[in-house]
Amino acid sequence: MSDWTCRKRKTSICIVDEAGRPSHQGRIESDPGVLAAIIAKKAPHAERVGLETGAMSSWLWHELKRTGLPVVCIDARHAHAALSVRMNKSDENDARGLAELVRVGWYREVAVKSEESQTARSILVCRSRPVRIRRDLENQMRSMLKECGLLFPRAASGQFQRRVNDLIADGHALSPIVRPLLSVHEKTCGELEKIDRTIRRLAREDETTRRLMTVPGIGVVTALTYRHTIDDPSRFQNATKVGAYLGLTPRRRQSGEMDITGKISRLGDRLLRTYLFEAASVLLHRTKRWCSLKAWGLRLAKRSGMKKAQVAVARKLAIILHCMWVDGTEFEWGKQPA
Repeated sequence: MSDWTCRKRKTSICIVDEAGRPSHQGRIESDPGVLAAIIAKKAPHAERVGLETGAMSSWLWHELKRTGLPVVCIDARHAHAALSVRMNKSDENDARGLAELVRVGWYREVAVKSEESQTARSILVCRSRPVRIRRDLENQMRSMLKECGLLFPRAASGQFQRRVNDLIADGHALSPIVRPLLSVHEKTCGELEKIDRTIRRLAREDETTRRLMTVPGIGVVTALTYRHTIDDPSRFQNATKVGAYLGLTPRRRQSGEMDITGKISRLGDRLLRTYLFEAASVLLHRTKRWCSLKAWGLRLAKRSGMKKAQVAVARKLAIILHCMWVDGTEFEWGKQPA
């Protein structure tokens, strides 16, 4: 058994035998080649090689897999719960504790995304940043114009710039203040359009993503985010597990006679959870065609409120998308009752 904790340039490593006795401990460079060499020298017949989730864990996992090592990635939160009972906190003690967890098998393995999904996820995360910047710039300019009594309806990026230019024309006092913001807004929209073209190309080339887009409310970005966040649908025992994985199921605290059901956990991927919530809102408010899922959501909204209904529909969408992916089917609208 061997394990380590990565700290950027240096890595603490610990190798233990079947009885749990450490046979080697030390600090080496955080390089897959160096790690593989020391494991091959000190533990040539290692049964499991464990590493904790972190910024470099995905890269290290893929590189060590290529060398043929039986590497597993351990959930950092699960490991922290076990290591927090130790009196002294250090990298060496953490590596020793993680090695013990791997030896006894008391750990939760994390599914590492494929390199293709990792790249696609990086593009999607990159897109979310300029979207947020564009929204903040538009809100800032709207606020400043509103203080001067200049109002205009909702508009898209290009239309927004034209409306603002029309309002601050003829030497308006806000012109030298707003025009720099407009310049940044125009540059942000241009770069965002380039990212969107890349995302549309990735969606066209993937048959699974195109099939997921047949669901009402699911667009290009949401379908591609779901495709590369889940990555491998077979790692879930059933489709209902996807809702809990994305943090869309309520927390529960039960002890004795106390049984409290709280709000959703929000423990999963925040980006995908946000997109599914937006897709649920589009399905309930903008989709004109009738479907059984929309009817179910609207009935739930009458009983529990629209926000809870949107969360429930988002969870349903996550489950439906998983079933469609596994079965290779398209969305079934259902028959509207007479």
